[in-house]
Amino acid sequence: MPKDQQGNPSVNAPLGGTLGEDVRQVRQARRISQDGLASATGYSRTYVSKVESGGVIPSQRFVEGCDKAFGTGGLFARRLRHATEGEAPAWFAPYIDAEREASEIEDYSIAFIMGLLQTPAYARAVLERGLMPLPREEIEAQVTSRTRRRQIFTRPEPPRVWVVLHEASLRVQVGSSQVMAEQLAHILAELGRVPSLTVQVLPYEAASGATNTPFTALKMPEGAPVVYVEGPQGGRPYDTREAVANARRYMDHLRACALDPHDSEAYISSVKEDHERRARVDQIQLQRRHRGSVRRVGPGSPVRRGQRSSS
Repeated sequence: MPKDQQGNPSVNAPLGGTLGEDVRQVRQARRISQDGLASATGYSRTYVSKVESGGVIPSQRFVEGCDKAFGTGGLFARRLRHATEGEAPAWFAPYIDAEREASEIEDYSIAFIMGLLQTPAYARAVLERGLMPLPREEIEAQVTSRTRRRQIFTRPEPPRVWVVLHEASLRVQVGSSQVMAEQLAHILAELGRVPSLTVQVLPYEAASGATNTPFTALKMPEGAPVVYVEGPQGGRPYDTREAVANARRYMDHLRACALDPHDSEAYISSVKEDHERRARVDQIQLQRRHRGSVRRVGPGSPVRRGQRSSS
């Protein structure tokens, strides 16, 4: 097998760098070339190079191939699961794996804003109000995992992300008015920060012909496209040609019915201001309730309403 570069042959495990750096170091220690690792894992040399440079977060299949090629006994697979999938429901792990690799992501969200765009406070509120109550530590772990998914936007070649948000996802109050205002402000900030992100709003008056099922379509750099549809039992992938074609037709229809990106940004800003106004009203009402819980009778004598003096 050709050699890329001689390394320390005594290295038998990652030394604590990034996952990509550790793959490179162990590969060199094993005197395996990038072409050799590509052949062993079933990926291209370009993919191996991107993993090692940090341009791509490796897939589960790739790290399992690395463990087999290196003889590291599942070490890389455990590292990847610990970093990402171990903090998400088991049914969601395949989606996270595909999302990390995708070159294009198209999402239609109805009740909740897609995970990639959620703030920690919004994500926490969604998880806290779920049908199945979760322990606090598990909620926090999932919030951390969901936030970490944004790292795909920092790749040298980030994926093209196109999101259609049903107006309901902007107006339904998740957590509080303040949480919603901050969430919509975050989307606006991401639109200014991430050139590869496009968001369109599907207003109520244009949504009558839309599908009532949220879905995400992923285009993969290597392999066939896949569509994920969420239901009561979790997410389900569809990779048949018919399913992918149907999802693309739906997405084209939704984009045509939705406001254009510029008008969508203005619409999100307007709804954000609505939430901000409600948040101010909520704060005023809270302060009034707090002040109204006591009334003073004489200097420094708080007496709760409804109480009678014993004198």
